[in-house]
Amino acid sequence: MRWVKGNLNIINLRTLQMVINTGSHTGAAKKLGYTTSAVSQQIAALEKALGVELFERGPRSLWPTPAGLAMSAHADVILRQVARAEDEMQAYASGSQGSLRIGASGTAAAQLVPRALSRLAMRYATADISVEDISLQKGLATSVLEGLTDLGIIYEYGRVPIPRLEGLVLQPILDEELVVISAAHSAGKTGDKVPLEEFAQENWITNEVGSAGAENFIQMCEQAGFEPNIGFHSNDFDVIRGLVKETIGVALVPALALGIDRGIAFHRLLDPPRRTVHVAHRASDLNPLLGVTIAALREAAEDFIDWTKDAFEVHLDNPVAFIVGD
Repeated sequence: MRWVKGNLNIINLRTLQMVINTGSHTGAAKKLGYTTSAVSQQIAALEKALGVELFERGPRSLWPTPAGLAMSAHADVILRQVARAEDEMQAYASGSQGSLRIGASGTAAAQLVPRALSRLAMRYATADISVEDISLQKGLATSVLEGLTDLGIIYEYGRVPIPRLEGLVLQPILDEELVVISAAHSAGKTGDKVPLEEFAQENWITNEVGSAGAENFIQMCEQAGFEPNIGFHSNDFDVIRGLVKETIGVALVPALALGIDRGIAFHRLLDPPRRTVHVAHRASDLNPLLGVTIAALREAAEDFIDWTKDAFEVHLDNPVAFIVGD
């Protein structure tokens, strides 16, 4: 393929088309909002760049040469393609075109991502937004930094801060309580605020050893003055709720992990522990879909908060979570 010399000016091509359409420099100038002198200079510059006369000039008129007509046909194709390119780039700039890869797992992947994707599908139907289940938070941060994922959802427990990595932007979107869940027929009422030590003698179900959730729980128990009897470990909150429902034990879970099973009650703690849900992306990433996706996730979080107010057997005047950020 021969490389173009780059001598053609898009503005001059538009002027060429207008001169041919109106039949004169004066007519083209009126249509384009230029002076007649400016139109003459643009046509002269185009002829110089092409090395050929595009118009035959008479005393009072001008008309296109065969080369001028041929160039006009090329200009029509070029200008249409440029217009298409501009429209496509505008679509990328607005986020209606383009792609975004989301990495998520756990409760936000179950509760927030589907709601957000539903909104995005309606607003940005031609955008390619995909979701990948990446369970390890350290792996997720690395995946974002290495460009394998564009937007990650990362959890931060109050007693286990996550490292702030260079080049990685963390934006909090949701702050949620950690609550104790138990079988519904156990003592206490859903929504009651109690001290953690009230459950000191219970069998506990917690996250896998070494996870941030498990480490956060152990630190809480140490502060409350007891060593928990942990019988089961799982990072799957559906499994944890199932074990709790069958009276295998009690568990400390984030608000996003609350289901609507009437066989389970939850108990709010005094001075409640909290977990923050962050979205993570590269500082260098200017993808316009990032902003609209983060906004959709916040809207999904607002829906979840509204749902929790009346989803259980009592109305919650003080929500178990709140929105963070814009």
